[in-house]
Amino acid sequence: MSVKSFLFTLAIFCGGYLSNTLLDEVVEAAERYFHVKMSVYKTDANGYIICSPEQPPVKTASAERLAR
Repeated sequence: MSVKSFLFTLAIFCGGYLSNTLLDEVVEAAERYFHVKMSVYKTDANGYIICSPEQPPVKTASAERLAR
């Protein structure tokens, strides 16, 4: 491997690292400035998005009889 190709490869990796790091910092700064909150979606076992994170109350036959 020649010195020229080694330096070129090193420059590509360093440039990628720097641009990725700068991009992460810009995104974090924008999130702080605009008060952006990332939403977290809950999914069921099949991967479908659950609209409400709250679970409905479980009603059993004995609980329904007691409620009457």
